[in-house]
Amino acid sequence: MHLLPVIEKYKLQDYCYFHISDEPRQEHLENYKAAVANVEEVLEGYPIIDALSNYDFYKNKIVKRPIPANNHIEPFLENKVPHLWTYYCCSQYKEVSNRFFAMPSARNRIIGVQLYKYNIVGFLHWGYNFWNAQFSAFSINPFQVTDCDRAFPSGDPFLVYPGKEGPIPSIRLLVFHEALQDLRAMQYLETLKGKEFVIQLIEEGLSEEITFKQYPKETQYLLKLREKINKGIMKNI
Repeated sequence: MHLLPVIEKYKLQDYCYFHISDEPRQEHLENYKAAVANVEEVLEGYPIIDALSNYDFYKNKIVKRPIPANNHIEPFLENKVPHLWTYYCCSQYKEVSNRFFAMPSARNRIIGVQLYKYNIVGFLHWGYNFWNAQFSAFSINPFQVTDCDRAFPSGDPFLVYPGKEGPIPSIRLLVFHEALQDLRAMQYLETLKGKEFVIQLIEEGLSEEITFKQYPKETQYLLKLREKINKGIMKNI
């Protein structure tokens, strides 16, 4: 049975995305272009999304929905790419937000502020429960092996642990959930007071504006910001 009739039968059209290649580089441009051409007619009407940090692929209209890594997002922001997503995984270890074991929780949670400020509409990240060695060569015990048998930084391949009654969330997942709650709270305050008001609260007292590579590193900034956001909501509802 072909895939598309199944998607249509169960009315899943609004929940499906198709993916061609992970992070193609400049030398892959022609091959990527040919791969897209092979499927775009069949997949007409369905979104094709790719983790893709080379702006030329979007500039040359080869891909319509790029998802640049958060350490390569600047050209996409500068050129006002609409409906922009971002992501991070094993390579985003320097400067930007991520949630490896070795990183403080504040560096995990700041992503909510960044997604809000720059109107990022989607976030792509692996992995949720990859409890295997690289290439799934064999299974690992995530309570004992945290790096896919030395393939990735600890904390990159999974956010939950196996439990008898279902997945056990990691601290990193709980902190990321707080980041998304921050995002929703800021979006709600925006409906009450406007975007400019919320941005002023976010950057109040800072010597430099927040970017994906430049942001407060201390925990107190995020805790105080959420308190200000909550107070702003309570005053205006």
